[in-house]
Amino acid sequence: MPQSLNQKAVNNFVKGLITEASELTFPEGASVDESNCDLRRDGTRRRRLGVAVESSNVLSSFEVNDPDFVITGEWLNVNGVIDQEFLVVQKASTLYFYNKADLPHSGQIETNSIDLIPFQHAGSVGAANAKCQFTSIKGNLVVSSAAINTIVIEYSSGTFTSTAISFKTRDFEYLGDTEDYLVEGASGLSGSALDKRVYDSLNSGWADLNNGRTGSSLTYYRTQASNAYPALTHPWFSGKNSTELFDVAEWKKIGAGTSLSGLGRYQLDFFSKDRSTAISGSGFSVTTINTEVETSRFRCVESFAGRVFYAGLDSAKHSGTILFSKLVETTDDLGKCHQVNDPTSEYLATLLATDGGEIQIPDAFKIQKLYAYQNSLFIFAENGVWQITGVDGVFKADAFAINRVTRTGILSAQTFVAAEGTPFWWSKVGIHTLSTDPVSGQGQGQNLTIPTVQTLWDNIDANVKLKVKAVYDNINKRIYWAYPDKDETVESKLNNFLILDIPLQAFFTWKVSNQASSTSCVVGMAFYSGFGASELELDVLSASGANDVLTAGEGTDVNAGSFITSTVYIIKTVGNTDFTAIGASANTVGVVFTATGAGSGTGVATTANDVISTQVSTFTSGDPAIVLLIRDGSTNKLTMGSFSSKTFLDWGDTNYSSFAVTGYDFMGDLTRKKNAPYIVTYARLTEEGFTGNATDGYESIRPSSLKVSLSWDFKETFSTPEEAYRLKYTVVPDSDDLTKFDYPEDVITSRLKARGHGRSMRIKYESTQGKDFILLGWGLLNAINPRF
Repeated sequence: MPQSLNQKAVNNFVKGLITEASELTFPEGASVDESNCDLRRDGTRRRRLGVAVESSNVLSSFEVNDPDFVITGEWLNVNGVIDQEFLVVQKASTLYFYNKADLPHSGQIETNSIDLIPFQHAGSVGAANAKCQFTSIKGNLVVSSAAINTIVIEYSSGTFTSTAISFKTRDFEYLGDTEDYLVEGASGLSGSALDKRVYDSLNSGWADLNNGRTGSSLTYYRTQASNAYPALTHPWFSGKNSTELFDVAEWKKIGAGTSLSGLGRYQLDFFSKDRSTAISGSGFSVTTINTEVETSRFRCVESFAGRVFYAGLDSAKHSGTILFSKLVETTDDLGKCHQVNDPTSEYLATLLATDGGEIQIPDAFKIQKLYAYQNSLFIFAENGVWQITGVDGVFKADAFAINRVTRTGILSAQTFVAAEGTPFWWSKVGIHTLSTDPVSGQGQGQNLTIPTVQTLWDNIDANVKLKVKAVYDNINKRIYWAYPDKDETVESKLNNFLILDIPLQAFFTWKVSNQASSTSCVVGMAFYSGFGASELELDVLSASGANDVLTAGEGTDVNAGSFITSTVYIIKTVGNTDFTAIGASANTVGVVFTATGAGSGTGVATTANDVISTQVSTFTSGDPAIVLLIRDGSTNKLTMGSFSSKTFLDWGDTNYSSFAVTGYDFMGDLTRKKNAPYIVTYARLTEEGFTGNATDGYESIRPSSLKVSLSWDFKETFSTPEEAYRLKYTVVPDSDDLTKFDYPEDVITSRLKARGHGRSMRIKYESTQGKDFILLGWGLLNAINPRF
């Protein structure tokens, strides 16, 4: 009985790596194993480009030495300038700033940096050991970490100004026994109980002097009540008599029940609540109430709804505390986390929608990340994710809601990344994302690794997972998670990349090779959009215009003909003055120059007194790309590069292997054995021309090589690789134009004899050192044996 012949075409080998399928359930188009391949949305698979430092790269003035770590962040709308964006680089306890506006990227470092040591919190792990988080608001940068007092950085004309934010909150906490506060307190109180009663009374509004009586309301009450203390069930002003004076007898007639009146008269420093000083001038003192000190600092910070939110304190009392500022107008508002109106006031006690405040999520601990998206603020803690939303889609201090989205928390803030607004993060059990219910707007958690690469993820060492860094390529729609090898000794080094292509919903992996010695290494990543803005100094006054004669009568406008821009300067004279040497330091666009004296206008300016105009220019700054922060292997200094080398060698001299192994193909039959007489591979032509000359010979630019090998049944070994990228025609270089590679076909087709047989088959595609490949797909001619 003759064999049954069938054909199969595979043209979409871009489903990515799958580790969670068995030999019999493996999905079409996915790979069992792969590395260093670039999955493309047209269905092709290409070898990734090599790691290389950028052209004309510049080394930093500082070194990245162990145990230094490198963290990156974004500063958007710097100084209120649209498109002006800084890459913020934290190297241990110092912040450096790179303007994203020009090439080479590594050469755009600002002269000044910010030292975090002056803001270091006593008792912390140290500014050099805590990773910062950043957020931008109104052109300024807010910086937080568990080791520093949160700061705001302002920028203007190359100068950075850093200031610690002072956090003020209303004191809404009763110190004493609230059960005792429901009735009048006896005059015999003493010690701590007395001090707490005094403070709580004053903080309830009894410190008010505007009562029509001498002294505070509390003082007057005690003189009328045998030195007793009032019940804190209703405010003093509810006891006014017919003449609008505070009357104790009238006050006692009110039945207030068992509810306590409001607190919050005093505004205290959130981290050092000195209640004794707060009541100074009230006529009372509290000697037993110690200053309440919060020893941790905000780990995370985020801008949302025109405010800044702060969270991530490591304390039993405040682990679930989130402070938010009032609506920010100036940097002075960043620490005003309280309502403006006194809540104990007789009038204007209302909480305003624009106020700051405090949110408590008691069951959250170790909050590591805040993320604002649309009308929600997501809180990522170690034990779950919460969502804060505004009523009717607008967050207000007096109207918001909190709900728990998932009990799966975040492992490390550096694993978090937002792609098209959707958050992705690593937990202790996998990689997760949130989907949003289209009706309610509520988030819903989803584990991405369980059906895809859970086994791969599980095999990453637990300590390595704590060093993961993430970045999103907004152009190519890919998330990059980078992490070191298990036994890596360089603290900041990143060897491995787990990549998620959002449109393809496919995971794949890259691994950067090490040089034989003194190897450079990747220590960070950042996305560059390809656009930027920068301040440029333009020469407005032509140097050749020196000593040009400009004449003017009193109050006459002069067309400054020697200026090389279209700007017209108004030169106002008083009594036909002589203009001699206009000072360059004062001359900017739009200035009106005024002088006194008499004479006719003569000389204008010397060459040294050019008028300088500082303007902001927006322009392209190279192709959009994931920019790699690289520690130079020879100097340990920082520079930049990317996956861009067409030599297909990492660092210009080190090979890396690109390969992909297909799933188990049973060719439609689980029972009978098969063979594949032929495999026809399709690869795209990659050659781009030639280098060399007629004497020394020519070499093609960007040649390809694609090796193919087979494994039958479930064996781990593969056959001897065969070359599948074979040019059928000889190309003769054109010495007059070496950019041409005149080949008659764009697709290279090769037919290979596939030896062996079995019930299932796997194919392995792999690279050759220094060469490219673009695999379009392949076709199989398979033969099923008539017998088992």
